[in-house]
Amino acid sequence: MKIKSIVAWTLAVLAISVAFATHEANAQKFDKMYCVNFATLANYPLDALLFGTGRGEKVNVPFQLCLAKSGNTVVSLDSGFTNMEIGQKWGAKDYVDYKTAFAKVGIKPEDVQYVTIGHMHWDHGGGLTAFPNAKFIVQTRELEFAAGSMTQNKQAKAGFEVADILNLVKLNWEGRVILVDGDVKDVIPGLSVYLTPGHTAGTQTVCLDTTKGNVCYTSDAVYMYRNIDEDIPLGFGLNLYQMVESYKKIRAAVGKGTLIPGHEPLLYSEPEKHGLKKIDDRTIAVVE
Repeated sequence: MKIKSIVAWTLAVLAISVAFATHEANAQKFDKMYCVNFATLANYPLDALLFGTGRGEKVNVPFQLCLAKSGNTVVSLDSGFTNMEIGQKWGAKDYVDYKTAFAKVGIKPEDVQYVTIGHMHWDHGGGLTAFPNAKFIVQTRELEFAAGSMTQNKQAKAGFEVADILNLVKLNWEGRVILVDGDVKDVIPGLSVYLTPGHTAGTQTVCLDTTKGNVCYTSDAVYMYRNIDEDIPLGFGLNLYQMVESYKKIRAAVGKGTLIPGHEPLLYSEPEKHGLKKIDDRTIAVVE
């Protein structure tokens, strides 16, 4: 075999190897991620989001779910809520059912195989029954807290609904709950969780390995960018000290990646400033 032919053959083999390795690496990465604003909390006090800040100011707060796909795997980050009576009690308006909201990104609720539960407050753990084929990834201490010690503390009960907690316990008995303890890498391929308490005892942040890089969804460990950028505790939760300590872990987990807070209005009003793409007034693309 001539030298030129050997070189050409070697380069071809290398190119195929690199292409295969790249394909294999991307096979475990999430290549699509969207966030959907399915309801709004209108004219909510800003100091309930940013402790001690903006007294008298009001803001429209989005309730959102984020959906991610990797091959045939579909994940929802949080379960939101489906009981509008409870939503209305808290002031939620402009609710769009999940089937309609998800259709804009080509996903059906029954397609979802995993749901991460950032915590069990009514607006994040109140949509469990909307995902009939999913397993739910929850911190052990969040379930233990919500079903156990929390019930003895009237103040800590704020934000929890007993029906949601009972639903989670029932799902656990049915084998549809994946309990995690603290920080766990690759609970499923490409999805890691970090215990970030303060808002509740077992609030968790979820990080996805995507084709765009690391993307972390905080649920209510962080309400808004200002919380973590300025070390401002949330205006609602259990432990202000733990909240700010959790910001440190979240910064380290995100690294140079993308952070998606739980209730940030800017995600929908100015998505481009945060490297996101606006699909419509209620839908943004994080990875596409």
